[in-house]
Amino acid sequence: MTLLDIARAPQGRASAQHLAWRTIAIVGALTAVALFWSQTAPAMGSAKVGPTATVTPGGTTVGFWAGESVPGTDWGSPDTYWNRRSTRAYTPSLWRVLQRDRIPLYFGLRYQRDFGPVPPGMPHRRDGLAIVRKANRLGVPVWGWILIPYTDGYWAWEGAAAEHFDAVKALVRWAREKKVRLEGLVLDPEPPLRTPFEAQSSILSGGDLAAILQQAINPTSQCQAWHGYVRIQRWADRHNVPLATAPSPVAIDDYADGRLALQDAAQFILPKAPWHEVFVQAYRSVFSYYSGHDPGSGIVSSYFRSAQRQFGDAGQVSLGSAGRGSYRRFSNLIRDVRLAATLGARDLPIYSLERTVRAYGGPRSLARLARAAQHPFTGTKRATASGPTPRASALRAAIRRSDAAAASATAAISPDASELPNTWPSGCGWRQY
Repeated sequence: MTLLDIARAPQGRASAQHLAWRTIAIVGALTAVALFWSQTAPAMGSAKVGPTATVTPGGTTVGFWAGESVPGTDWGSPDTYWNRRSTRAYTPSLWRVLQRDRIPLYFGLRYQRDFGPVPPGMPHRRDGLAIVRKANRLGVPVWGWILIPYTDGYWAWEGAAAEHFDAVKALVRWAREKKVRLEGLVLDPEPPLRTPFEAQSSILSGGDLAAILQQAINPTSQCQAWHGYVRIQRWADRHNVPLATAPSPVAIDDYADGRLALQDAAQFILPKAPWHEVFVQAYRSVFSYYSGHDPGSGIVSSYFRSAQRQFGDAGQVSLGSAGRGSYRRFSNLIRDVRLAATLGARDLPIYSLERTVRAYGGPRSLARLARAAQHPFTGTKRATASGPTPRASALRAAIRRSDAAAASATAAISPDASELPNTWPSGCGWRQY
């Protein structure tokens, strides 16, 4: 669910503070358990963790974040985490498109709801399992996008490394027990769900830093989180589980000066690790919401190039939010898909499947986006489409200024006045493995 969806979520009995909490959080996306599959349905008992045997070389593959359409969602009412999903979008015509074009789903699976230990008195939902099993039968690739309860922060933030480790292991066990196959797992590093709106706005638009600096700047705690998430990556690597990540885009801006102050202020961390893919959330609609103007396609090309510089071929982008802001016009989303293909994107998840179907006239829109990825720009249009844009450059410069201010304030705010921001990429003692 993106910030724009959260801003429109029902209030229920939530207080004004809870309403502010609901109006934060850019979309998430993903790390996925590596439970691979062939084009045919897996035989009973044959589900396993391991790399897929067949990979289509070349080109750009459009996929979709999915599974977050949960009626009655109220971020201020924790019990709504266990509400039933809406599966209305999953019609026979949708499945035909997904199967024909082998469009991957990055499906949101909720720890302690869909899999793992369910708290007493809460329902153990099976709506997600039904979708994954259907996808397996039809040969539609599925990644498991891990989410945790609202009260625990929902995303893969600084204080949730241990819980995400438990969730990763639980999802691998769940897939084996249920005899379903997942391509891999996805983690979603960004500020915790209950980050105040003003802080989130400052983080994403380079605004007033006072809201950011009220957060718990603590380089020691940040390093503990770094090592916690690297442990997850190492465990996944040992168990042949592809692990991807879909970070808040400001993580990439934070690296520019070789210090990790902005992520520390925002209470999340994206460590240097051999991620299967790093899907930077280059969400035009979210940036438009916070900055008051559309940064244009340049925000996509800018973050893609930065992701490649920091993470090599693993550096990718994700687009969103379909039907909102900049993407009310389908042509804008089509153009950005073609742009990503022009830049050489390998996999391109879009937020979200349900929103795309609803905003653009049904399952046919998914097929159009998949086809657009096969038609990158050529000739002079290639150069003009992928060039920088003033608004995108200005927005990223503003975020980097916020990063510099957070770095200069770290010593005054952190518990140990002698602490300086952790350095990138090895300030927390990371070693190549």
